[in-house]
Amino acid sequence: MTARGCLLAGISLTVVLSSCKGKETPPPDSSGATASMPGKLDKPLSEYTGDQFYDFVQHLKWGGGAEKERKCKGDTSCDGDNPPKKTLVRVDAVDEQDSLSAEAAGPNGVVAVRAINKGDAEEARYGFKANKKLEYYLIVLPGDKEAGRWQLEELDTTPNARKHTTVGSGKFRGCNHPFQPHRANRANFYTCTDSHMTDTVQKSGLLMFAPPTDPIWVDCIHGCCIAE
Repeated sequence: MTARGCLLAGISLTVVLSSCKGKETPPPDSSGATASMPGKLDKPLSEYTGDQFYDFVQHLKWGGGAEKERKCKGDTSCDGDNPPKKTLVRVDAVDEQDSLSAEAAGPNGVVAVRAINKGDAEEARYGFKANKKLEYYLIVLPGDKEAGRWQLEELDTTPNARKHTTVGSGKFRGCNHPFQPHRANRANFYTCTDSHMTDTVQKSGLLMFAPPTDPIWVDCIHGCCIAE
């Protein structure tokens, strides 16, 4: 190969490697730090009144979500391996937070996902109630990759009587998939294994009829993360 050919090949290789690297690392801001997160709380959650927390989440941009049928509870029709009754839950993510992580959640945590039960029965895994005045917010708490935590906050949006209550918590775990930048973050219900599958993929008969109980899933710095 000529010297010119080697130079062009080297440039091409550099471009390819840079492109791949850009999909595996979070986008830096001008100072070299990871991008800021709009959902980051500026004080401890306990110090927010119901109206303050309501105003905070109302000003966030939400998108990239999905509506899924979920296993329900509190009704005999929800019981069994193939129950006739399920409930419908919508989840959405905060836009421009594809670098989400417990490491970068700040001292007070960061609001990551909103969930709304649009059905008529309580959801089984997280306890989302079938009440149109209630919204649920998944908050990623400060920690590290190995010890991330989440907190679920129930917000009663009733005018003049707004309040928020912690109703759940658990482990926030990264799936360690390649990082993919998404200006509009995505939220869904998946396991780490199933997150690469589309809704059109045929699963085994057992999984197709089993009540849907997958964890909340969201784009993050580790490719995607789940709320176990």
